[in-house]
Amino acid sequence: MPGKAILVIENPWWTPDQNKSRASVLPLLQGMGNIAENFTIYHSYFYEKHGFKAALKDDLSHTKENRLYLYVAAHGQGKTVGGAGETPGMLLSTLLGELKKNYIQYKNIEGVLLGSCEVGGNVKDLMHGLTGTRLTWIFGYTCEIEWLTSTIIDVAIFEKLTRLSNSQLSSRTKIINAFVDALKRFNGDYLIGKCDGKNIPLKESITLVIKPRGRGNTPQDNTDILRESLEW
Repeated sequence: MPGKAILVIENPWWTPDQNKSRASVLPLLQGMGNIAENFTIYHSYFYEKHGFKAALKDDLSHTKENRLYLYVAAHGQGKTVGGAGETPGMLLSTLLGELKKNYIQYKNIEGVLLGSCEVGGNVKDLMHGLTGTRLTWIFGYTCEIEWLTSTIIDVAIFEKLTRLSNSQLSSRTKIINAFVDALKRFNGDYLIGKCDGKNIPLKESITLVIKPRGRGNTPQDNTDILRESLEW
């Protein structure tokens, strides 16, 4: 059936003794999804790379929507996504490599939002991850970030990016403008996180890499253009 869906692959954030309610990004996304027509949210948990691949493939096997968005909501450190306790995470390159290796299977995924600390700083990996796929954008964070604040920002981004039409995915400017519409509701000077013990404002904590649809378009780091457009 036609429609749109977000595939949420989430890493448990805290152990039960740390957070008995087991906080999740899902309720915030459901609030957004409930006011949109023909919109579905699929949700799975993962701990390490094999669990991530299994969760993503399982969600895709049940997906009937023709426009998809991937939300990886997980711990992040350096080049690693996910992991908890003694369970190792997976390399960002492994995550993006899965999307490239099976790009036909994942061809309906338009964009990837990495709701993880630090991994957005690996710009070369993000640009390489777009090459050879139908993905049009990847957004991430470059530092250690506040969980609730960043989740609200992520929801705001999906609320705007899922409104782009198929034809607008061929325009770098229109993709950037959708991010501007999402992020202009926030203060770029807000201290959202830390890096090496230093407080970092939102405007310095984000990364946006874009490769519009269409022959000849290449991946580019458009973070500076995004900040300039926001007047941050």
